[in-house]
Amino acid sequence: MRFVSIGDLEPGMVLGRSFIGALGELMLAADMVLTEGLVEAIKNLNYSGLYIKDSFSEGIEPDDLISHELRNNSVRAIRRFMLDIQTSVTSQASGQIDDIGALVERIVDEIINSDGAMVNLIDLKSFDLYTFQHSVNVCVLSCAMGAAQGLPRPRLYDLALAAILHDIGKVFVPIDILNKPGALTDTEFDTVKKHPAYGSDYVRSKFSFDNKVCMPIKQHHERHDGGGYPMNLGGDEISPYARIIAIADVYDAIMSKRPYHEAVLPSEAYEYIMGNSGTHFNPDTVSTFVRTVLPFPIGVSVRLSNGMVGLVYKNNPSFPLRPLIKIREEAGMPERFIDLSKDSGALDVTIQAFL
Repeated sequence: MRFVSIGDLEPGMVLGRSFIGALGELMLAADMVLTEGLVEAIKNLNYSGLYIKDSFSEGIEPDDLISHELRNNSVRAIRRFMLDIQTSVTSQASGQIDDIGALVERIVDEIINSDGAMVNLIDLKSFDLYTFQHSVNVCVLSCAMGAAQGLPRPRLYDLALAAILHDIGKVFVPIDILNKPGALTDTEFDTVKKHPAYGSDYVRSKFSFDNKVCMPIKQHHERHDGGGYPMNLGGDEISPYARIIAIADVYDAIMSKRPYHEAVLPSEAYEYIMGNSGTHFNPDTVSTFVRTVLPFPIGVSVRLSNGMVGLVYKNNPSFPLRPLIKIREEAGMPERFIDLSKDSGALDVTIQAFL
């Protein structure tokens, strides 16, 4: 199967994976053939894309660190939790934190059992569910990075719990500021910069979480060079968990279309993280990120610098920037594979663009 952005969907395409709605409901089952009406309906749901299957993408099966069921359940749980806080239903929120904790336990277990699999993250988020899906993505990526650092299971749980709750303070920031399409005023940005402290204070006071969870929430916007917020911490003053969450947060956020910016490609987000090593981000933590995340997700369409078009078929963990590409039939040449890490005729070939 292959990933197709919403704008490129066409009638006659076959769904590779079931299409799940905002509340975890089954919208369209895998193997359904898209009609013109279905394509228009999907576009109206504000999702970024989905997987389809065809003969060219046969054999491509993107790896997921956690199951679709667990991901959907986690998105629903964090959504209920944040909406209840927003509407001041604190008694319900108190009960739901146990549900979130149980889901985080499952996320940690699935990542531990993935045996070092790398993160293959494609933006499948809905514009309307961004906050909740982003929280789960940051949790999964942070936990994967923590596992790559060799953290024991109890510490992975604390890291993952802090990560899934990292943006909880945004509940206390006016929605018109969070979704403002233009540049924020200084006053508005000062308000936004309070959300890490709001979130940390909330989970400490309501759920009695200790510093292992509260400090990463408060510090996830601090920068290695001291230029972050809310406390202008730098270097080793920033907790190890916050250093991880900071990278996961930025990586997923800049791949997402928001009112104030367009989405960037996974490879561009990857380069942004590497390019800000030593300034925004701790260099050792960036090294962990590079070992954990794939810049070219399996199943995406790409154009190579030699003009050929194909799909990322398989990644080479030792050479993440040089995956195995399945090339489309063209100009009388049959379908074939190019291994950018091994084929002698492809040593100067690079991936030029996603399609």
